[in-house]
Amino acid sequence: MPEQTLWNPRFVFLLLSQAGFGFAHSSFMMLPKWMATALAAGPDEIGSVVAVSAISVVLFLMPAGSMVDRYGRKHFLSAGAGLMALSSACYVYVDEIGATLYALRLIQSVAFAYAFAGGAALCVDAAPRDRIGQAVGLFGLAYVLMGAFAPAAVETVVEASGWDAAFLMAAGAATWCCLSSLFLHEEPLDHGDEAPVALRTILARPDIACPVAIVGLLGIAFGCAMNFHQPYALSLGRTELRDFFIANSSAAAACRLLLGPFIDRIGLRRISITTLSFYSLVLFSMVWLDEIGLGPIGFAMGLAHGLFYPAFTGMVLSECPPAERGRWMSILQAGLNIGIGIGGVALGWIAASHGYPVIFLISSVALVLGAILVARTTRRDVPAIPATSV
Repeated sequence: MPEQTLWNPRFVFLLLSQAGFGFAHSSFMMLPKWMATALAAGPDEIGSVVAVSAISVVLFLMPAGSMVDRYGRKHFLSAGAGLMALSSACYVYVDEIGATLYALRLIQSVAFAYAFAGGAALCVDAAPRDRIGQAVGLFGLAYVLMGAFAPAAVETVVEASGWDAAFLMAAGAATWCCLSSLFLHEEPLDHGDEAPVALRTILARPDIACPVAIVGLLGIAFGCAMNFHQPYALSLGRTELRDFFIANSSAAAACRLLLGPFIDRIGLRRISITTLSFYSLVLFSMVWLDEIGLGPIGFAMGLAHGLFYPAFTGMVLSECPPAERGRWMSILQAGLNIGIGIGGVALGWIAASHGYPVIFLISSVALVLGAILVARTTRRDVPAIPATSV
């Protein structure tokens, strides 16, 4: 059963365990820099690797969500972390853009699918119903905070000891998650007297298409910003990229911690529309990255994404049956990765032919369309509920 307060031992231990996976996963935010500098990859090759990763996540996420809802949560989190540890260590053997790299990205997609579906469902299970938006935001901190720390740590380690040491460091963090998650508390799943709802039944519902389209448009812009700002900045003569990640993650973490208790009260739909509109301006501003700088753009993007994703996810999950939460979270994350994958290929080709500024403008338009779709949704906000201890 959900706890009466959000900051309960069960929830806190989950966050600590998930932080290990978040560090390992966030370490590979620097993969475009590694490919550009160590493997001499161009934007089209970087886009192809990003696309393979994102699309394979989609293929594995939804089955993972179904298994998490049917068989339980924490063992999938442990399995995903174990796969991440093994695959991260194997990067020391990669010296070209080829089959080995693509195979490792596929394995890491399975790892992410298991860890995300299991961890996210455990998070929502442990939260009071009137704190789902805040809980999702705090769960994301395992990735957001590590999104600042891990890339900075990777660049520091690479400067001192090379890329192999950075990959082994990521493997060690995933190992921590694998071992600690074995001790997480999990309540038995209560499916009631009803037969489990099939994934295809959920996907056939009319109210699923719009949320998936929205997160897909978000994925195009998110993937563009996170993956293509790196080769763009390198082409402008900037060699240290950590400022973007530190500013991005710090802003996202700060707004979730400081504003998290108010997300559900202000109105999830209202926050979603406002922040997605602001998000589009951030992507538009990336055209002038050289003048504005990595830090300010990263900070602004952190504010936008840090508030939008938990607000919109909470809006969608507010009326979701508990026994379907793993699948709904997986479907939304799959939609995000569809956008990242399609954007990775298409925007990579466009950047190779027409330059990077064009793809930032395209991504900005995608977010405007997303904001319009959120404004047209009929799903209601969760009504205001008297505050409980958080």
